[in-house]
Amino acid sequence: MSVRKASLEEWFLVYQLEKIKRDHFHLPFYMTVNISKLASFFREKEKKIPVTALMIKAAGLLAEKHPEVNRVVFKTFYGLRIFDPSYISVNLPIMIDVEGHRFLAATVIEKVNVASLSKINEEIKQALSQKLSDLKIGKYVYKKRNNFINRTRLRLIHFLINNFPKIYENFGGGALAVSSLMNHNHEDFDMSMMAYGPTAFTICSCNHIQKKDGDFLKIGIAYDHFAFSGEKAIEASQSLSLILTGKDEGSFSKLVQ
Repeated sequence: MSVRKASLEEWFLVYQLEKIKRDHFHLPFYMTVNISKLASFFREKEKKIPVTALMIKAAGLLAEKHPEVNRVVFKTFYGLRIFDPSYISVNLPIMIDVEGHRFLAATVIEKVNVASLSKINEEIKQALSQKLSDLKIGKYVYKKRNNFINRTRLRLIHFLINNFPKIYENFGGGALAVSSLMNHNHEDFDMSMMAYGPTAFTICSCNHIQKKDGDFLKIGIAYDHFAFSGEKAIEASQSLSLILTGKDEGSFSKLVQ
């Protein structure tokens, strides 16, 4: 057994999660959605179902119907502020492989309500291939020593972004979040979980299960009760289900474009 000092990356992750825990009041939802119509659509085209891109696009379509999900609550030093952006963009956590090391970062997919699935997929691929030196925050973390100066720099960046919503907006930060665990998808592994973030609605796709009676997607939703009422959260979750199942035909036709 050995005890070691946390790396700067590990320290910063804990620092961010503690801030989220203090400043938000998350309630979890678990959903199992019948995506047989989606699965059939892509099988007929002999394509693999792009679950992550579909979830990002579905989040954008959901925000059109329920604008309150496209929101961030900021607890600033000068009081409570609500950020309702005029755009619909999604924050997406990604794992970048660098020199055999997997580095947790994030990217923003813009205008997801009108973007095509191919464009969303292309943006995800570009984000995964970017250099750490191009990351706005990651470049201050990767391979940096966990010392007072580096921690202070990250604390300052974090403070500015979380206390001045205008800076967050200028950075192009999304007010919706999608997290994907589909790279760990196994048909016989029935699991749901959610990712907590600062956004009002964080959607996590967990695994795609194929059964005799159809295809099903396990989804976890983290909803910030500070952002809006539980009733609206249920309504939004139901709308998301309708979009993915295809029962909302208008949204379904946009979803698969």
